[in-house]
Amino acid sequence: MALWGNKDSKTATGTVSIASTGVVTGSSTLFTTEAKVGNALLANSVEYQIVSITSNTVAKVIMGANNGNGSVTTCSAQSYTLSEKPVYVAHGSADTFGMGNSALVYGVDTTESAAGGDNVTAVSVVSGKTRYIGTAPAVTFSGGGGSSAAATATIAGGVVTAITVTNTGTAYTSAPTVAIAKPARIIPTSGITIATDTVAYTAHGLVADEAVKYYNGGGTSATGLVTTTTYYVANAGLVANAFEVKAAATSGTLVATVATSGTAGQFTCGASTLAVGDRVKITGTNTGTGTITGYATGNTYKVSAVTGTSPNVTGFTLTTEAAVAVVSTAGTLVGLTYTTETVIDISGTGNNAQYFEIQATADQATATAALGDGATGGSQHAGWVRRTVGTGGRAGRVQYETLVAMGSMTGDQSDDVAFRDS
Repeated sequence: MALWGNKDSKTATGTVSIASTGVVTGSSTLFTTEAKVGNALLANSVEYQIVSITSNTVAKVIMGANNGNGSVTTCSAQSYTLSEKPVYVAHGSADTFGMGNSALVYGVDTTESAAGGDNVTAVSVVSGKTRYIGTAPAVTFSGGGGSSAAATATIAGGVVTAITVTNTGTAYTSAPTVAIAKPARIIPTSGITIATDTVAYTAHGLVADEAVKYYNGGGTSATGLVTTTTYYVANAGLVANAFEVKAAATSGTLVATVATSGTAGQFTCGASTLAVGDRVKITGTNTGTGTITGYATGNTYKVSAVTGTSPNVTGFTLTTEAAVAVVSTAGTLVGLTYTTETVIDISGTGNNAQYFEIQATADQATATAALGDGATGGSQHAGWVRRTVGTGGRAGRVQYETLVAMGSMTGDQSDDVAFRDS
């Protein structure tokens, strides 16, 4: 069954102020004489729902469903509109704000019923992905024949959870394509340690050999890095809160038996490819007679000298990445693996807007845009219109039901996101 009733909107001559507690105080207001609990109150382009009336100048509200149902938006000395939406109650439906199932009932005037179909009014997240941390990604629009649409993303727990339209744009003949930027890690100057070529970022979530593109963000690039260039996360120096980068997704290993040959980090090896500045990451448990003071599996060292020329290097000296001498004793090394890499030498810290963007398309969130509900497919009559968005097999389909048709409707009914004035 369905029931509805109607009372046209009223644009009052007074003003209201609304506190964060939802208490409304007014001047020349008509709460007792013209309003009821459940009515909509529109002030400063925000819709509220009246939940109690104390006097003709004092009432209490909560946020209207069209404005997020969250914390009350405050305002001061704003003109207001009162309106009573039709109460629409379908069998078995839940009650919303004491008004029946009326949260998606809009007051549509004759201008709005014939306009607004060229505006972007909503963006729905299709896949939020899982690697968005720090700053929310940019949202851009392309195609559709129009221009100027804009939106912002919200992230939580590494996922893009919502897209809010901030500019509906104009002249769209079809819904534009939405692009959400790939996950990025913004690196301030304090995040780069030039002594070790290390980039610090708490819980960065990057893995060895994955592609990341460097952007200077419009400022000075970190010396050694080139903006819009793709680099790869190195095995060397990779820990939970820091990483290094290299020019290619490749690494090598030292050839044949490696042994310590001196007391200051000197080693011998079979003919290998190695150069000064390269990194050697050593893993495993040493059961040989030679020792490396302070060694623990996963330690990364820097090559300070080599004997021979690649690919025939037969000896090398290691220091810590910060160029501190390594203490060793000569002998055999057993049970260890040596991964070698050439990392990017970073000698300048860049600027605070620079960032690395994860390049895997599988990590990029996706979304779709929807146009407004004007002449191109929305309300057929001015008046109180109920909008229903399909689910299941009818997902994405929008149905309109004119509850009360009227030739005119005064006042804005907080419907501009769905039904634009132009």
